[in-house]
Amino acid sequence: MTVPSNGFCLDHLSLVNLDALTVIEAAASAGFTAVSLFVTPIPISPTPDLLADKAARRAVASALRDTGLRAGIIEPFMLDAEPDWDLLESSADLTAELGGTVNILGLDPDHARLRESLARMVEICRRAAVPAIIEPYPLSSIRSPSQALEIAHSLGAEVGLCIDTLHVIRSGGSWDDVACLPADRIRHVQFNDGPIEPPHDRVNEAVFDRLLPGDGEFGLRALLPLLPHHATIAVEAPSRALAEGNPHERAVRLMEAMKALYAPE
Repeated sequence: MTVPSNGFCLDHLSLVNLDALTVIEAAASAGFTAVSLFVTPIPISPTPDLLADKAARRAVASALRDTGLRAGIIEPFMLDAEPDWDLLESSADLTAELGGTVNILGLDPDHARLRESLARMVEICRRAAVPAIIEPYPLSSIRSPSQALEIAHSLGAEVGLCIDTLHVIRSGGSWDDVACLPADRIRHVQFNDGPIEPPHDRVNEAVFDRLLPGDGEFGLRALLPLLPHHATIAVEAPSRALAEGNPHERAVRLMEAMKALYAPE
């Protein structure tokens, strides 16, 4: 395999303890061609509220233009039991402004209500003229790629999927599950690695303690031929062991891992 023609994307969770502007600068300096961002505050990231802080919003938009980076997925879009629809609508408009993609996590345990929320979120994305994708996550209410695909089919042909290598493995799946997906539905792929045997604290693993691609037991190279050329190929590998140090150096390590993964054997 060779490096994708559209390069690699650095997903914000990889550098979750840094703000959006610093992540953009680090990604550009390390040779990434796209960057995914948190744009509203979450407990684990210092990113400013780009909806409320107009100066920070202008700075991020300017940094994307100046570096030439594309926006990848924009987060968070978490559909729990009581979504803040005004916030989600404003976030979708911001995603369109930045040229990114809305990445949806389904967290409501009431599946009927979640279906209604998903339909409403997709309609918001249509009005904002922004792409929408669903990310299956085994600790959420949409646990597997097949379940996410069934929901995407019900919502419309334009709704895609975000495939995360950790989530595929931790759902009890394999790359065969990815091979069964229609290629046109796979829009964003997040690479990371880990042991086959899951740790006791799977939330901690997902948020803070993944391995760099190629450093674990997932057999990531077997996945590469299954991915469509149009998909954004990203690295999402947060690690406490790599959380210290210069942002540029951290981004370079992530880039080197992705290049090694795609290097000819």
